[in-house]
Amino acid sequence: MAHSFFGGVYPATRKGITRRKPMARLSQTSKEIVIPLVMCADGPATPMVRPGDPVTVGQPIARRGETGAAAHASVSGRVSAIENRPHPWGGLSPAIVIQNDDRSEPYSGHMPPMDLRRLTLEQVVERVAAAGVVGMGGGCFPTWEKIARSAGRIDTLIVNAAECEPYVTSDYRLLLERGERILRGAQALSQCLQCERAVVVTEGDKLNAVEAVERRLRRQGGGRVQILPVRTCYPLGAEKQIIQTVTGREVPPGGSPLDVKCAVFNVATVYAVHDALFMGRPLTHRAVTVTGGAVTRPRNLWVPIGTPLRHLLETCGGLREETDRMLIGGPMMGVALTNLDAPVTKDTNSLVCLTSWEHKPDIPPGVCIRCGKCVAACPMHLAPTIIRRALEDQDLEKLARYHLEDCNACGCCSFICPAQIPLVETVASASLLLKRGVAKQ
Repeated sequence: MAHSFFGGVYPATRKGITRRKPMARLSQTSKEIVIPLVMCADGPATPMVRPGDPVTVGQPIARRGETGAAAHASVSGRVSAIENRPHPWGGLSPAIVIQNDDRSEPYSGHMPPMDLRRLTLEQVVERVAAAGVVGMGGGCFPTWEKIARSAGRIDTLIVNAAECEPYVTSDYRLLLERGERILRGAQALSQCLQCERAVVVTEGDKLNAVEAVERRLRRQGGGRVQILPVRTCYPLGAEKQIIQTVTGREVPPGGSPLDVKCAVFNVATVYAVHDALFMGRPLTHRAVTVTGGAVTRPRNLWVPIGTPLRHLLETCGGLREETDRMLIGGPMMGVALTNLDAPVTKDTNSLVCLTSWEHKPDIPPGVCIRCGKCVAACPMHLAPTIIRRALEDQDLEKLARYHLEDCNACGCCSFICPAQIPLVETVASASLLLKRGVAKQ
């Protein structure tokens, strides 16, 4: 049974551009692959190679120390440099640069496959960490740490395939085309986490994927795993909203999914966990949607991590008209991209190139008319217009009572505001002001 969550909005999905296009491998990989050392929310990894060293596909090239996630070569070739390069999250970041030899030679020391019947929690945590698997839905938190923290403390595992951002279809194609591996990965996780059920959640308009998964579940006998199609509403894919939709439980303010006995993993993350456990493959490739009105041939691609975004765009025929905005991620929560030389990282699910007619024009914000639409749309029960007023008054006492830490920057308030006030940025500014005020006290 599906429940509902408070608030939300209904932006035009515009997924029809790529939803019927299967994942395609690059006809020609980039001559230069850039593997950032920062691909985890914890911080940078430590290089294990030097300029001049030969590398093969799947070979470890950076290790997890006190911070970071293990990184592996996604092509074979030779390390040409370790230097600062553009990062899709913004600015420059240290990266390992590989000159691709186009041979795709596999690493000889690959990890052996594991037996589902004999999996232990310790083995899963160790293997997932060695494979460098992080949250691939945008959070980029260490997956091995989430698994270790969740063991024995949850009753529901949620595989998030909702993909509620407009334009993006990479998770949908992954679920449709490689659902069997995702189900096996979900089964392995639910087994080692000792939970009662695992639920694959997707939007109800993705009937092809739902039917394909249901057929696989019937063949396998189901077990702990089930699929739940739910009503399309943004931001269904947000962690707290998807938990409420599946279980009816509400994560308390400042709390975590563990407080309501749930754990949420993105569908691409579960796929990567499967490959690490049962195929001995580290995380070296991922699905990426290249789309938007400015793209000549929008597609879903299966690409080596470290591929420059410029190369993906060229593979899709480049731009057919001038782009007004380029984003990593969808138009609701995506990060503005300023440099196409930035590479695909482990959490890069899409490159969206929008024309001027595809988004709200950048015009000066109007005057708040106190319509309350932002309050009704906020899925976290916040009141952005009241927060804005307190920010203007620099009233720290009021801001401290408004639960600013619960804002997930989903963009519903800015999307729905008739005065086009940038309320997401307003709440972020209020949160920063409050933190500075607390620090001074």
